[in-house]
Amino acid sequence: MQQRFLTNLSLLVGGTFAALAAMALEAQAQTVLRMNNWLPAQHSQLVGTMKPWAEAVEKATNGRVKIELTAASLGAPPRQYDLAVDGIADITFGVHGYTPGRFKLTAVAELPFMGDSGEALSVALWRVHEKFFKKANEHKGVVLLGIYAHRPGTIMTASAPIASLADYKGRKIRVGGGIVQQINPALGGVNVAASANEVYELLSQGVVDGTLLPSEAYSSFKLEGVIKYETTIPGGLYSSTWFAVMNRDAFDKLSPEDQKALMSVSGENLARLGGRTFDEADKAAIKVMEEKGVKRITADAAFVKDIQDKLAFLNDTWIKDAEKLKVDGKAALQMMREEAKAYKPSN
Repeated sequence: MQQRFLTNLSLLVGGTFAALAAMALEAQAQTVLRMNNWLPAQHSQLVGTMKPWAEAVEKATNGRVKIELTAASLGAPPRQYDLAVDGIADITFGVHGYTPGRFKLTAVAELPFMGDSGEALSVALWRVHEKFFKKANEHKGVVLLGIYAHRPGTIMTASAPIASLADYKGRKIRVGGGIVQQINPALGGVNVAASANEVYELLSQGVVDGTLLPSEAYSSFKLEGVIKYETTIPGGLYSSTWFAVMNRDAFDKLSPEDQKALMSVSGENLARLGGRTFDEADKAAIKVMEEKGVKRITADAAFVKDIQDKLAFLNDTWIKDAEKLKVDGKAALQMMREEAKAYKPSN
């Protein structure tokens, strides 16, 4: 009896230690990556792209890789790319245009009249990147996880609508980075450069007359009360491109299996998710704007023609920039237009 008791006790203890050892091994095997977040809690990209993508990575790696968001941003919006380069954060999302002059090629998706769907623009941009831009290696020092674009931006104003170039002339307009810094003055506006986080304050204090942003910003940056009018441009006035990047050392520390799994939910899949999130957020924000009494107008044919004439130079400028980086700009621009036009967004 005593011998049987000791045997059972030994098995129980042994089993317990084995279970504990397995749990410890599992805990050691899990890699936790820190993803920096600089967006407000309600922002569509945080809720609809960053968090779902992080969950997809965890699922794809069977829980071996977990991504946690920072409680507060580790750097200002223009610092996001370098946070990943320097390893201050393992993963960052950011806006290419917040560091003017650094990323030339992705601006192809920002050009006027490229289409009305963020998802189509995003998938087209990734495909053009893979064929034409990858060799130029503009995203140095990191692992590029994805690039994508928002649904075309609109003209949002506080005190009066903009329905013509005459209405636009002399208006102080908040602009972010990228191509909008050329578009706004070309249409007669005065640039006031600031991040989207600062828009409400600038508008409420009367520092600016309006802002160039996609419709979703009305909800994402809580612009109720300061935006009274919105003008949309058929075919798209401009877009803005985003990146998702990972610190090279953090990526290299993952097993080949987990690297492959992480990338399986990135690339074009992440581009599609990011663009679709912007599209869905735009639709939701437009509904809110209408409920709140924001007067929304669509530019007429004459205004559109004036905009096209004023901004035609941007295509040539981009092609020249691409050629300086040894990229066939004309072919890349043509592919971008064809891919965006042919792509059928998800329902």
